[in-house]
Amino acid sequence: MRKLLILVTLILLYALNSCNHNDTDSHAPAQHTIDESAAPAELKLTPKFQELLKKEMREIQSAMQEILPSIAKGESEKTARLAEQIHNSFILKNALSKKELKQLVTLLPANFVKIDRVFHSDAAKLAEAAKQSDFARSAEIFGGMVNACVNCHSRFANVEFPELQKRVTTH
Repeated sequence: MRKLLILVTLILLYALNSCNHNDTDSHAPAQHTIDESAAPAELKLTPKFQELLKKEMREIQSAMQEILPSIAKGESEKTARLAEQIHNSFILKNALSKKELKQLVTLLPANFVKIDRVFHSDAAKLAEAAKQSDFARSAEIFGGMVNACVNCHSRFANVEFPELQKRVTTH
């Protein structure tokens, strides 16, 4: 288990350090231009919406935990399948009526929706990179997805993940 943790850390560090922030490559993961100064805000959802969102988050977490080792092992088909699962994991959208979806949209902050859309879009890009067996690109995109998770959780799940409030940002 410890070896896996070290491997995961090394791959993430490699992916994050290999990003060229001055590169204007059209294939780069979407830049998350979210207002970083916004104060953290806990989502205020109905119990039904909360439970569906948690279910979706558990499925995403499960897939994310499998993706890193599959990238590291060069398992392109498995990586692509898992990334596509994340891209298509809109449980909230699939489990709600149109009326409920409209209600949900009024409850979700615009920044949350933006982060979520970019995250799912990046999952589709990851699937495409994996299908092309571009593992360096896959690792880079995956690193961006991990950053999106931390960003979203530190803003909208600060009660659930209080340790993220201690992070130091240097932008």
